[in-house]
This record gives sequence, C-alpha cells and structure tokens, in this order.
Amino acid sequence: MKLSRTYLYVALALVLFVSIASANTARLQVIHNSPDPAASQVDIYLNDKKLLDDFAFRAASPFIDAPAGVEFTVGVAPGTSASVDDVIASFDFTLQANETYVAIASGVLDPSTFAANPDGVATGFEILVKAMARESAMDASSVEFFALHGSPDAPTVDVIARDVATLVDDAPYTAMTDYLAVPPASYLLDVTPGMDNETIVATFQADLSGLAGGAAVVFASGFLNPADNQNGPAFGLFAALPGGNVVEFPAITTARLQVIHNAADPAAAV
Repeated sequence: MKLSRTYLYVALALVLFVSIASANTARLQVIHNSPDPAASQVDIYLNDKKLLDDFAFRAASPFIDAPAGVEFTVGVAPGTSASVDDVIASFDFTLQANETYVAIASGVLDPSTFAANPDGVATGFEILVKAMARESAMDASSVEFFALHGSPDAPTVDVIARDVATLVDDAPYTAMTDYLAVPPASYLLDVTPGMDNETIVATFQADLSGLAGGAAVVFASGFLNPADNQNGPAFGLFAALPGGNVVEFPAITTARLQVIHNAADPAAAV
C-alpha cells in the first residue's frame, strides 16, 4: 500500500527532526570530586534547570545527552538550593555534537582555608573536562580508563601497577592521563611521589577482572592530610563507571621486608 503524500511529508519531517536532534547533542557524565566539607552535597543546574539533586561527594551521574553547539551554563549550588538563584559557582561550556565528555567537579571553595598544594597548583573550585571520553572500551578484551589526580594537597605522583607497569607518571594535581588499556585482572596499585618510586605512599587493590570491554574514570580523591584541611575526607582511589556507579579501591596495608639466610648448618645450606 502506498503512503499518501501527506504521510510521506510527515515521515520525512520526523526523520529530519530526529537527525537534527541527534546532531545537536553530546554525551556527558558528571563526577563530584570536590573534597571541601562545605560542598559535601550539591545541586547541579544546567542553565536554569536542576540536573542533579543532592549530588554527593564521590558520586557520578550516568552518561546523559547534553546540548551541543550552543553555550550553556553549569551551576553548582548547596544541596538545600531552591532554584538556580542559589548557585555559588558557575561555568560556561560549548560542547561539540556527537562528542563524549566527562566533567569532574574539583578543588575547594575557599583555598585560603585549606593547605596549599605542595607544587603550587591552584586548588580553587573548578570543573575539569575530559573530551573524547569513552562509554565502553574500544578493545572488547581490555579495560580502558583515564586517570585523574584529584587530591588538592597531594604532590606530583606516580601510580604503578605492581610488577606490571607505570600507569601514571609524574602527574601533578588536576592532571589527566590519556586512556590506558589493561587486561581485565586484579592489580595492586602503588602510589609514590614523582621521581621516587621507592617510597610508597599508599597501595590499593583494583579488581578489574569483571570489566572486560568496559571503560572507567579512575580518580584520586580527598586529602592526604585531613587534619590540615578542615578534617575533610581522607585520600582514596576510586573508579566511576559509565552507568554512574562509583567503586572504591580498598587500601592495602603492607610493610617492606628483606630476608637474609645466615644459618650455618650444612643441612640448611639451601
């Protein structure tokens, strides 16, 4: 049965509308990684509409469709906000159509009331943006992620997958790596000062064995010295997944040990 000319026009219009709508959106994930106790729970506004309500520290949104090709404003307000008029910090963005982004709230609202970054990096509240983000791995047999140094009072660090490879090399606060691909397995991640891999600041277990084909954002979070930072949250390592789940990598307490064989008994020669 042939479509009437009217139905044909309607169908063409719908196809055009869908095409234009998809061309004018981008994919966006938002992660709250500001350790300021005053920002432990915030509301996120997209222009004048509330996008995320009572968004908690170390929470992540799933990837959503966001406007592209036009400037829009992301506003951050206290978790008790009633409207966009309560916004305490705002940032303007223009996203590219058909691109994928991760936006990460970082830093503190009043740096003068917190410990300074040892490398002199500014620690004021900001939104860090990663373009060309991934919702899944390009290689279905790997786990792919980028890493963010998000601890305001921590110095430049390396992150080493023990007995495997250096994943993050000489990263100062706010630094983001390119995407890294690793086999799905369980790893011990040693955090060391940059240029001093003999001093292990902390060790975390990252079990990625069930994430084949998946993507993630791995981010350092919190303060190395909470007592110097309004008793804010302590340092930790976390992974945000595309669906909005955030996984904490458990800290591993270890000691360094050397063994010396000095028994002279011939029966114990080996």
